[in-house]
Amino acid sequence: MHFLICDLGNTRTKVALYHNDQLTELFILNETSPESFAHLLTNAKFNRIDAAIVSSVSHDTTPYLNLINAPRVVTLTEHTSLPLTNEYSTPATLGNDRIAGAVGAAALYPGKDILVVDLGTAITYDFVEKGKIYKGGSISPGISMRFKALNAFTMRLPLLTPAHDIPLIGTNTAGAISSGVMNGCLTEVYGTIEAYRKLYPKIIIILTGGDLIYFEKMLKNNIFAHPNLIVWGLKQILTYNLEK
Repeated sequence: MHFLICDLGNTRTKVALYHNDQLTELFILNETSPESFAHLLTNAKFNRIDAAIVSSVSHDTTPYLNLINAPRVVTLTEHTSLPLTNEYSTPATLGNDRIAGAVGAAALYPGKDILVVDLGTAITYDFVEKGKIYKGGSISPGISMRFKALNAFTMRLPLLTPAHDIPLIGTNTAGAISSGVMNGCLTEVYGTIEAYRKLYPKIIIILTGGDLIYFEKMLKNNIFAHPNLIVWGLKQILTYNLEK
């Protein structure tokens, strides 16, 4: 079967095509709009779709659903059936990207305790117990959000962008900002991972998200990179609902 996965993010859209469980195409749109999605669907690769799923963290999915020509289309909401138990006390406020990442992680590492760290607009931490139960996690500002906050809430600090291998000691204002944001994020992620490891010594750590490239040095000791974890998780949710 051929599947269409549409992940509407805060700043960009990911559209994936799967043939059964094989990812065959991945398109990244640098804007989230029905117009850009409609233009993408004119590609002949979208002519044969057996089923689709649309997920959004903040946008109305209706215009996107109306554009998809498939026998079965699923919209991810708090009412969508999931292949794991969701113990989050407020499922209506749980981001679709977070639960999709948890489902994808559970499919990759069945039966394991897993922490998913999504390094995007926000940095989210999501814990799956024994590959079966989504417990919750935490949310903090992402890299770009931290740079923007320093610029927006002060009078003189410039707006900077992320960079690799920032020294600990900034020798000028730009360097000090970069050190504070980049090294601060790195220290936060390390510290959170270690706190989970104290509770769950055999836990699997998965890093994903658009800012993954700045954390590649962490990929060791049961820390794995899965850049397309969210679309993979959405594919699992779609397949689960088709089989019900």
